[in-house]
Order: sequence, then C-alpha cells, then structure tokens
Amino acid sequence: MKTIPCRILAVLLVILLSFSTLAILPINAQVEDSWTSLASMKEARYGLGVVTENGKIYAIGGNPEGKPTSDINEEYNPQTNTWTNKTRIPEPMSDFGIAVYHGKIYCFNGETGNTYAYTPLYDTWEQKASLPNPRTGIVANTLNDKIYVMGGVLSTLDVYNPLNDSWTTKAPLNGGLTAGNGASVVFEGKIHVFGAVPREFSNQIYDPETDTWSKGEPLIDGYYFTAAGVTTGANAPKRIYVFGADKRLWTIDTPNLTSQSYDPKTGNWTRIETIPSGHLMGGVATIDDKIYVIGGAGAGYSQTLYANRLCRLYTPIEYGTSDPTYTPIPATPTPSPTPTPTPNPTPEPEFPTTIVVASVIILGIVAIGIISYYKKNRKNKI
Repeated sequence: MKTIPCRILAVLLVILLSFSTLAILPINAQVEDSWTSLASMKEARYGLGVVTENGKIYAIGGNPEGKPTSDINEEYNPQTNTWTNKTRIPEPMSDFGIAVYHGKIYCFNGETGNTYAYTPLYDTWEQKASLPNPRTGIVANTLNDKIYVMGGVLSTLDVYNPLNDSWTTKAPLNGGLTAGNGASVVFEGKIHVFGAVPREFSNQIYDPETDTWSKGEPLIDGYYFTAAGVTTGANAPKRIYVFGADKRLWTIDTPNLTSQSYDPKTGNWTRIETIPSGHLMGGVATIDDKIYVIGGAGAGYSQTLYANRLCRLYTPIEYGTSDPTYTPIPATPTPSPTPTPTPNPTPEPEFPTTIVVASVIILGIVAIGIISYYKKNRKNKI
C-alpha cells in the first residue's frame, strides 16, 4: 500500500508532461515538397483575390458556384487555423487585381473600374481613384511604392501611386490575359506575369527601370487558370511557384493539374508535387516561405467548374534552409491610418500559460499531500 501514492504521483507527472508537450508542439508537422489540408473557407469561390498582410491572409470576392459574384471578405489566421468574416467589399467582384501597400489592401475591379482600399487594422473600406482602362482578367503587384495593374483583354499596364491616388500608363504586355488565366509575382525587382496565350508568352517579365517587357522560359505544360506565389529565401530557396492546368481544359477531357517551380536565375522549370485537387482560379499567399493555395475550382468535362472552399499548404523543397543570397529586409514602419471608431478586436488565442501554471500548482499540492501522508503514517507507526 505504501507504493500507491508514488504510483499516483508518477501517473500524474506523465499526464501533465504530456499536456505540456502538446501545448508547445505545432498543429501540423509539414514535410518538404508536400501538401497539407487546412481549415476551409466559409464560402466556396473561384476567381477570388488573396493577399497577406501582417501575418494574416485575406480572401476577397470571387465567384461562388451557382450564385452571383461575391463581396465576401474572409481573414485566415495561420496560428489558429481559423477563418473569420470581415467587413465585405463595397461591391462584388471576381478576377480582379489585388495588392498590398503599407497596411492597406487595394482591390481593382476590372469590370467597373472602381478601386477600393481595405485597412485590416480598422476593418474599413474606402474608395480610391478609378482604374483608367477597365478590363477583365487583370493582375496586380506592388513594387517600388507603386502598384502595377497589368494584362486583361487590352494587355494594358496601368500604374497606381497610392501616395497621391493617381494613375499613369506604361508599356503593355506582349500577350494578353483572359479572365482567370493570369497570375503574377514580384521577384528581385521585376514582375513575372504567367498565363498569357500562346505558350511562348506564358512567362513575361517586366522591368520597371526600363519600362520594357521580355520573355522568360515558358511554363512546362500548364498555362491556363494559373495561380502563383514566390519564396523570399528566408526559409527556402528563392523560387517562383505556379499552379494551373494544361491545355486539355479546352477539350472534352478533364485537364491535368500542374504544379511547378521556376528559378529565374537559371531559367529552369521543375515539376513539384502536384496539388491534390483543383484550385483553378484560386488564390496564393506566402507566409514564412510556406505557400497557401486557397479556393478555386475543380474542372469537369466540357469546361465545367465547381467552386470549392479548400485551403492547402505547400511546403517547398529544402524548406528550413535559407537561400545563400538572402538578405533580410529591414521592416518599414506602417503609417498610422486615420482612426475609425470600431469595436474592440477579439484577442487572439495565446500560449496556454494559465493551464501550465495551474498544472504546476496542482502537481505541487499533490506532492505536498503525499509527503503529509507519509509523515502521518510514520508518526502512527512510532
């Protein structure tokens, strides 16, 4: 009977240590060149806009299956793997340009020409100067304090200056983008635009210093309904990643999905682990060099598209190793937006310090009880 308290103490210690370990382990352990399923969005849609701001991902607008164009705005928190509805965009839109500049998310509606800026800090929208050349199928990127709105059926390049809310026009693309087919990223001071047809124009490169376009090595075999992201080199080699479908999309057959990475320094494309299911016209966001592919559609026969709510995480090859050429970029202070009265934000879940402290206290009480039990037994025996 004397060993019973010791056994109880040992069991309690094992249980408490197990809980403490679980509290600090990551939810998902990812393996390089692999896909992990995450929590789904609240609303299924393709043709949505996806960007990252302050460690969160925003999925805005898009085409819900069987419904009109959406005005929904959802925020994803990678730390808690949860989605939250935010203030809706003032007008529904899909296949639009979206970019981030100094704490604001800019959305450019190619159909109406309207421009809206969203401030996540205050969950508010404001209207800005209209797009001078409205057209469908546009993409957008931020570079050197400007936002470049490119492509579409006009192949035009319009440049927006967020500092004075004005527009200028620059050299057009060589090949046009149709709605949903285009994607673009910034890589070391240049903009890469993917998805133009024919294939020889499926990788166009814009140099803002010279206002000229050049052709990069074309995509391997998938340049329809593309989505793209880029790794910075902080936690993985510097690469561009493109996800899409091959040209069978335009036949009676179901298209082959493609996933590939591109090294602009060598001009080489490499096939990577194919995305598990269709994210055609989905959105891509990158946080800490991990790539999130969100929403989009699966394709059936005769170009039938089925919107989904899926969110998947791709862990690049050699993840965890910094690129030899990586140089940390000093953080740029974000200007304080004009204050807007809003409800107090819901605090984010934090590390369970209270649980750990309470566990330690309980363990101490149990230990004191066991010590008292032994002392009492010894006195009784004496």
